[in-house]
Amino acid sequence: MKKFTVLTAVLLAGSMISTPAFSQTQQRKTLFQVLFPKAHERKAKQKRAKTERLRQQQATAQALTTKKKKKKPLPKVETSKNYTYRVAKRGTINLKPVAVKFASVTVISNQPEGDNQNTAVQEQPQISLMTADIVDAGKLKFTAEQHIAAAISEYYSDNQDYIWVNELGEWSAKARSVRKLLANAESYGLRTEDYAVDLERVSKHQDKPKFAAARLKNEIAMSVAVLRYAMDAEYGTINPNRLSGYHDFPVYDATAGDIFEAVVNKGLPANNLRELHPTNEKFAALRDELATLSNVEDDLIELPTKVLIKPGQKNDALKDFVSAIVKRGSIKLIQEHSALLASYDGSSKYTKDIVALVKTYQKEAGLGADGIIGRNTATALAGISSENKITQVKLAMERLRWLPDEFGERHVFINQPEYRARYIENGNEELSMRVVVGKKSNQTNFFYDEIEYVEYNPYWGVPRSIIVNEFLPKSLSNPGYLDQQGYELSTWGGKRISSSSVNWSSVGTTPNFSVRQPPGAKNALGELKIMFPNKHAIYMHDTPAKSLFKRQHRAFSHGCVRLHDPRAMAAAVLGKNKSRISAAIAQGKNQTERLKTKVPVYVSYFTAWPQQDGTVKYFADMYGRDTHLLKAIEATEKARKISIAS
Repeated sequence: MKKFTVLTAVLLAGSMISTPAFSQTQQRKTLFQVLFPKAHERKAKQKRAKTERLRQQQATAQALTTKKKKKKPLPKVETSKNYTYRVAKRGTINLKPVAVKFASVTVISNQPEGDNQNTAVQEQPQISLMTADIVDAGKLKFTAEQHIAAAISEYYSDNQDYIWVNELGEWSAKARSVRKLLANAESYGLRTEDYAVDLERVSKHQDKPKFAAARLKNEIAMSVAVLRYAMDAEYGTINPNRLSGYHDFPVYDATAGDIFEAVVNKGLPANNLRELHPTNEKFAALRDELATLSNVEDDLIELPTKVLIKPGQKNDALKDFVSAIVKRGSIKLIQEHSALLASYDGSSKYTKDIVALVKTYQKEAGLGADGIIGRNTATALAGISSENKITQVKLAMERLRWLPDEFGERHVFINQPEYRARYIENGNEELSMRVVVGKKSNQTNFFYDEIEYVEYNPYWGVPRSIIVNEFLPKSLSNPGYLDQQGYELSTWGGKRISSSSVNWSSVGTTPNFSVRQPPGAKNALGELKIMFPNKHAIYMHDTPAKSLFKRQHRAFSHGCVRLHDPRAMAAAVLGKNKSRISAAIAQGKNQTERLKTKVPVYVSYFTAWPQQDGTVKYFADMYGRDTHLLKAIEATEKARKISIAS
């Protein structure tokens, strides 16, 4: 019976498969599908799962292969950066009694006169009060900044006489006069708390060791304060080279020990300390400004800073800006636009006459005179709080201490936040011009040097950072790029090579060839460059990009200083007429002219700076260096709060 059933089913199935009435899908079914549909579905499901697993495995393998084939990041030459400021380490002040000196003393015995044998000469010890105190006090531990601790230890190893303390443990006359100066530290842009010394009272009724220890502590604490003040007045509170790679200044000219001896060993210490502050007119102008700001109220104007008013537009805030210009503008400005100001009725329409008024103010304020009222114009009109100005002035006084006291009878001074370069001769500002300085990613360094020569129709030796960071990516896709742009490549041996012959994929951060751009209209340095050779490869030069000088903020270069009128600057430093410079350029050949006498150049960073007439102007902290310097000062202040005694 079972055999018949199966046979019948097979015959029926074959009949069904061969019947044209069945669909194409049904026709594709196998006998197993027809007879065992559930089993078939399970098998099909397993097959699909296996296929999906294989697909996922293949996708994962492909992703890993792609990741392995991913291009390595291009090499990059890192530019300078800010450092986390490291305060001076502390050192121990060692006080050891000096070798005892003996004095000859004649002792007469109680014998009858005339007996010469009854007199004798004996050697008795003679020591100073301070040496006796060091012996009586026993082992004491005093600490201070490492260089100060070393200097004071050395001084008192040879000179164990009290300077600041008398026998009663009170301040001496020298100490009282010095304390008055230290208490006035704020007027010099310093912080009074850094030099504050409280007298530890001593009593004759105390036991001898305590009396000696208290007297020694007062002496050493005052010496630490005096030397700290002396170093700060002479060189600044902060070591600028620890701030960032953008700061580059010589190390101290004198050791702390030399300065301490100069302060205490000749004349009145208070006078000696006072003379350590910068004596140039710029420092004096900043000090006057600081005194003025300490006694005036804020002169702020409330204005919207998120504003943009273009000529022809309407804006209800326009009347507030006109009022602010009247308040901030010069007498000359008021007189020049008196007719407009007399007839202005507070209209919101930004007319041509008001545009002219705004342009005049913008020019006076050193802004881009485009007639557009935006954030920069609003900020200038609103003013800066006295507190912020005081901070900027103090930072300027700190930075002045990093520079020589005298800049030189002839010198060039570049102030980056002001975007301006000046040529000074015998105290007079003979030349002043706009400059373009480094962008934030390629900041211009803060340092000083000497101008040595002027190069006409110069070659531009492309810095390594530009070759690697900018030319390399372009040359990887087009090896002939530099050839096409007119650059010249040479091996370090001087052999000229083609850029297309370089294996750019193997060029790392130190290429084994040099790149330079020959003189010509496209040359990045323009007609001339003014050289003061330095390790930062920074110099002054011309530029074909003249339009950038119209901008208010002019941080566009790779670090060098572009001059608005390079011919005039070259003539000034060479001591020649501008026409002589033009004639040298007109020859069209690359040539160098050396200065007869080197001229100091200061590539500086001051957000508050005295102008020729003594008034102080304030500028934006373009690189954020004020903020970073303040953090360093705060760290130093915190470290100085540690007591010298422990």
